[in-house]
Amino acid sequence: MSKSDEEFFNSLIKKPTVFKNISCLSVTYIPPHLPHREEELRTLAKYFKTIFENQDEPLRKICVTGPTGSGKTTLTKRFGQLLTNIDKQKNFLFVYINCRIYKSPYLIVSTLARKLNKAIPPRGYSFEELQSLLIRLLDFYSVKVLLVLDEIDYLVSRAGTDFLYVLLRISEMTTKQWISYIFIARNLNFVHKLDASTQSSFQSNHISLDRYSETDLKDIIKSRAEIAFYDGTITSDTIELIADIASKSGDARYAIELLWGAGQCADDEDSPIVYPDHTRKAKALIHPEIRREIILTLSLHQKLILLSIIRKLKHTKNAYISTNDAIISYKLVCEEYNEEPRKHTQIWSYLKDLSKQDVISTKISGEGMRGKTTLISIPDISVETIEMFLMKTIEEQKKTIEHV
Repeated sequence: MSKSDEEFFNSLIKKPTVFKNISCLSVTYIPPHLPHREEELRTLAKYFKTIFENQDEPLRKICVTGPTGSGKTTLTKRFGQLLTNIDKQKNFLFVYINCRIYKSPYLIVSTLARKLNKAIPPRGYSFEELQSLLIRLLDFYSVKVLLVLDEIDYLVSRAGTDFLYVLLRISEMTTKQWISYIFIARNLNFVHKLDASTQSSFQSNHISLDRYSETDLKDIIKSRAEIAFYDGTITSDTIELIADIASKSGDARYAIELLWGAGQCADDEDSPIVYPDHTRKAKALIHPEIRREIILTLSLHQKLILLSIIRKLKHTKNAYISTNDAIISYKLVCEEYNEEPRKHTQIWSYLKDLSKQDVISTKISGEGMRGKTTLISIPDISVETIEMFLMKTIEEQKKTIEHV
């Protein structure tokens, strides 16, 4: 790094900022207060109120559903924090698992076992051996576990419903039913794939979250801005505009991303105040359909195939491209990043997974095309908007892999 580069970097570090605590705008941050989700938090508390009692009790499980950005994950994580804080005997374990990241039943059971005993290796057991080990660990440590499986509908679409029966059976096979469950999904459609008795259980123990209203979002943004920004650095008009924009989807995550983006724009312009125009600029770069956290969970080659689709759509200016065009473009992108292209069957697997996550959309070709082929598009968002972010994450992931 040259001297001028060092000077630039040092000046960047010392540059004034509107952010007091930018980490409070992270998707992983759990605020101490959840505006407009107080009643749902109390409902969880009533349902799990006996979790610390020594007596045997029926298997506890509940499903939390709602659209994207309605606070499902934050609600359950905050509830887990509260239970952990009031656990006087230190025999309670809160385990949160996102099924988009831990994409198989084996990974989920392995993760839960390693939460109980860090010495358990991540590989080396069959699934049946792992189940048996988990049962023994639960009985040995006598620990009450609240297991949250986020995006369980995604796992069911990938792995089927058998895993849910197995998981519930694990709890029943322990000396006491040590595990309680919270399942998070967009809706209860996945439940229809289960047997009648399990369906009934899920439908009767259910918290449904509605989209946030504009008033709700204004309260949420104001609450988050108070802990993330210095006093007096964000105007009330800015908060109202963010709430107005996000109210179209009722998505609190999108609102918080806009808040973060507006602050970044203000910092980039050396503005001591976050004005409404900074929100407008942030809106041009942030879209509610494709989220940063989803892209970050993709594997390297999933990102490469997504980048290849984006570039081909950008080049052709068409709404859709063929699967063959995507594969040809993917091979060129792999060459650019010095990666060996995956085989055809693996590429198909990537495309199916991206489609299930709503990162891409697919349809079968109609009239005007010879034969039947799968056509691929990107949801209603400018491809330039995500291309730069995607390239940055690919470069960072490659650096991480190279240093491992």
